[in-house]
Amino acid sequence: MSVFDRRNETMSAPVLEQVQLERLQALVARLRRNVRRYRERLAEVRVESLADLQRLPLTTPEDMVESFPYGMFAFPLREIIRLYSTLGPNGKPLIIGHTRNDLAQWGRLVARQLVAAGVTANDVIQVSLGRASDACAAGYVLGAELLEASVIAEDPIHMDYQFEVLKNYRPTFLITTPAHALELARTMQKRQMDPQTLQLRAVILSRSVSAELREQLSIGLFAAIHCNFGVPELLDPGLTLECEAGHMHIQEDQFLPEICDGELVLTALGREALPLLRYRTRVSAKLTREKCPCGRTGAILEPGSRLDRRYQVNETEFYECQVAEVLQQTRAAGCFFRLEATERRLIVMISMSEELFAATLSSPAETERKIESEILARLGVESEVQFMQPQGSRL
Repeated sequence: MSVFDRRNETMSAPVLEQVQLERLQALVARLRRNVRRYRERLAEVRVESLADLQRLPLTTPEDMVESFPYGMFAFPLREIIRLYSTLGPNGKPLIIGHTRNDLAQWGRLVARQLVAAGVTANDVIQVSLGRASDACAAGYVLGAELLEASVIAEDPIHMDYQFEVLKNYRPTFLITTPAHALELARTMQKRQMDPQTLQLRAVILSRSVSAELREQLSIGLFAAIHCNFGVPELLDPGLTLECEAGHMHIQEDQFLPEICDGELVLTALGREALPLLRYRTRVSAKLTREKCPCGRTGAILEPGSRLDRRYQVNETEFYECQVAEVLQQTRAAGCFFRLEATERRLIVMISMSEELFAATLSSPAETERKIESEILARLGVESEVQFMQPQGSRL
């Protein structure tokens, strides 16, 4: 068993509960003192045991939108040394900040995750997560450098260049998105390349995937496949780690988890800049506390689907309301629509009558192409638009 921080990763239940209680008490005091939005909510609250957690207010993504940009910060801006943005409700940006201590702790938490995946100081790691994931990539670089592994933080602009990186730098670990890993495996199969000629020992994916896709990638790349689960508003990566037994452990010395009506709720116990209290992640999940063969005692997380009409296509995330805003700028304005998302494409089915084309020379096919072009330009998502009659038959 490879463990980076044995003391914190394998705490006994009584010790862990005491650590969580002390950090929760300190967190509540800091929020009451430094964050206006929490001040009134926490005025009369006293935390004497972890059972009192249920009496504390929930924090929502909408709270962060209303407090944009820095209203949720618990430290003055002069002490925030790194800022990132992430997608919030209805496509609104959320600002995430880190103090110097936050960054140091982030590196340690990611190092735990990397060691659990088998990374050592002898490894060469390519971090290739795309420009939309700069914050995520930065977290992996912090963790890898702490382990003294060699890091290639580079996003190849096309597959030929990716193969050049694999050939020239000979990375043993690839940290990337499921879409990029799948494209890599398919290209190798198409070109009849033997994956055993690569030096790759393992691939760490930026998010969880199905067991079927995991197996497909493992065979196609001849490498072990590990998955990540993170919440950018709290931490991504570093919130969880996947152990050798295939369990996704929450790092509970830093994050206190709950399941409220099927939704994962998390409290960031150690964050300085943005210490969110009982944050509603809008992700369905299950938690179990079975004994794990890896020896880690953090709760085992089984993440589920989104609960807020948020979609992901080709690693790009967006909300249904953002698609509605695009349609409002087209001839489909005001029409009922529904969405289906695949790994590579968004299917937009629009209920529209033929009368709407009567005043224009545009055909349905031409209008579809125009809408697809608008969605790509505004959201960066490949789409397929289908005009449907109200009862669901194709025009």
